[in-house]
Amino acid sequence: MNPNQIHLTIPNQVAYVPLILSSVRHMAGLAGFNNNDTLRIEMAVEEAVANVIEHAFTPGEQASFDLQISRETLGISVVIKEMGIPYDFSLLPEYKKDQADQDGKGLGSFLIKNLLDEVTYVNLGKEGREIRMFKYLSDKPIDQLMEAGELALARAAMEEEVLPKGSVTYTVRRMLPREAVEVSRGAYSSYGYTYVLDHIYFPDRVRDLNERDELISFVAVTEENTVIAHAALEVEERDPLVPQLGVAFTMPKYRGQGCLNVLTPILVEEGSKKQFFALYARGITTHPYSQKSILKYGFNDCALLLSSGVEREYKGILEGKSQRESVAVLFRFLQFPDNLELFAPAHHTEIIRFIYEKLGVHPVFPEISGPLTLSPGESIVSMSPETVNKVAKLTIVKYGDDIVAQIRNNLYNLCLQRFETIYLFLPLKDPATALLTKDFEQMGFYFAGVMPGSEKRDSLILQYQNNYIVDFTKVQLASETGQRILEYIISQSKR
Repeated sequence: MNPNQIHLTIPNQVAYVPLILSSVRHMAGLAGFNNNDTLRIEMAVEEAVANVIEHAFTPGEQASFDLQISRETLGISVVIKEMGIPYDFSLLPEYKKDQADQDGKGLGSFLIKNLLDEVTYVNLGKEGREIRMFKYLSDKPIDQLMEAGELALARAAMEEEVLPKGSVTYTVRRMLPREAVEVSRGAYSSYGYTYVLDHIYFPDRVRDLNERDELISFVAVTEENTVIAHAALEVEERDPLVPQLGVAFTMPKYRGQGCLNVLTPILVEEGSKKQFFALYARGITTHPYSQKSILKYGFNDCALLLSSGVEREYKGILEGKSQRESVAVLFRFLQFPDNLELFAPAHHTEIIRFIYEKLGVHPVFPEISGPLTLSPGESIVSMSPETVNKVAKLTIVKYGDDIVAQIRNNLYNLCLQRFETIYLFLPLKDPATALLTKDFEQMGFYFAGVMPGSEKRDSLILQYQNNYIVDFTKVQLASETGQRILEYIISQSKR
């Protein structure tokens, strides 16, 4: 049990709200939040609790709900769990502050999302529902930490002329805590604010995550100890034994010095030393260069996530002809699974077998006999929206007999909220995936690939574009495996 965590079971009565807020206030103070941020946390929790009391139970019902408050290295976590009236979180109305003719519906969830840094809704089926909220201790990104002169220099660095190849001497090593600011500044100069892992823009988070080995950063530094490039292993909650090799950038001025070609094999070696099960990486498909730099180190394609990011233009590459960015997912086993069984849908078994065999694994695909039996109302679905890139991820944690209806409702409401792409992750350890994939495909989802994992965490990935047409001629894959996956996806998308 986390020693910095408290659990409360609260009657569903407004009279107990001050007790909740007192506990939240105390924990926020222990975590180091200032008065303003503590007030924001209190307001968000009060709104969430009020919603539970008002909407999760029938009028006059005497019941209770659970609250978990945790102090963590990066901030404070609050989880509200209730087992009241079944409700689909995807039906939450969307509040738009710029529209004058609104009745206030959706304002509560809008306030919660704007007061905190992360809000996730999880439907636990018969076990109820959870609202997971998080506030980071440091909410100052790098552009707010820099003085005006430094900020001007960081922005100017985006346009600096590239130095001649091979003209810079550098070494590669683990990032030092004091270099977190330089790393955040470098990410800002390299990407602006478009990189999907927003932690990289917050020096405190970069430093703290590295101290806990949840972000394993290596840097290339000059003889004067100037950080010129960065790459890391990002350990994820989804599968802690399969981190992503990424957060890779070279300061614009130093591109062409081969920094990432030196950093990548060192990170792969570090992954082996730390006994990770596997590594994965993402390569953009506007051009093949980032994929080629990863493929050299034993990775191979396992999925193609179309329309996964905002439109970007790359200097000298398809300027003025951009579309939403698609990424190739590349994977490498560091330890090979024994007797891997995958319950894949029959119509995708051939391509899935092909992908795994290219990764060096030969899975078994058991035949399923008998009808599918699902427990009543026990579906568990996690929904993770990413508003910057207008992408949402639905993950089936557990199947119940309401799963098809849940996914359909989530898809409908995410489309109404104008998410461009919705990904659906299906557990390949569960026979229901083999039998229900066609139901999801009838909604408009189609094949994207697979995400192998440790300890039976392998997933089949489906994708859905919300009235967005992908120009496949602009999707460049660097490997034969990637090209085969692309051809298969094109064939599936036309059905």
